[in-house]
Amino acid sequence: MSLRLPTRALFVVLTVVAGIGATLFVMRPPSSGSEEPKIILPKLAGKAPATPAHAKKPVKTKAKTPARQAVAPAAKPKVKPTAAPVPVAAPKPKKPVAPPVDDNGLPRVLSTALASNSVVVVGLYDPNSAVDKITLDEARAGAKAAGAGFVAINVFAEAQSRPLVELLGALENPGILVYRKPDALFARISGFADSETVAQAAANAAR
Repeated sequence: MSLRLPTRALFVVLTVVAGIGATLFVMRPPSSGSEEPKIILPKLAGKAPATPAHAKKPVKTKAKTPARQAVAPAAKPKVKPTAAPVPVAAPKPKKPVAPPVDDNGLPRVLSTALASNSVVVVGLYDPNSAVDKITLDEARAGAKAAGAGFVAINVFAEAQSRPLVELLGALENPGILVYRKPDALFARISGFADSETVAQAAANAAR
């Protein structure tokens, strides 16, 4: 008697299931008597696993705010004490300057020379003139040869020449004046004069 097609298919399925069961039985490790069988629950799609009761919840820590820095009060500017004013010494009175003109109307330099010489030769000159310088040197040499005093007067130096201008009028340069003590004009030479001429005039004034 042959099996029908549905019965044969059922037989094949049972045979396969039995084979799988035998295989799992052989591959399963022997279980001890004290270990309980573990139940594996299928994972549910879309749901997170439950949190175990003994798991600690994360503790939220508050961020520490930076401590405010203490602001030091602004230092007050130091006021420097003002120095006491130094008393200014009063200027010393200047000594009175002797007038350039003597009481007799002559320049002081000529009166001073006449005080120590009986005869004085005065040489009038322009400092910018070469001829006047030569004449002045000749007059100095002639006065020395005659033993007379000598004074050089710059015609452009008013402190010395003005008193003579007021006494004698215009002055020539070069020029020679021969004075005799105390204040008398003995000779007046205009223009160039050599040392011999000056010495002769000074000698005549000394007689």
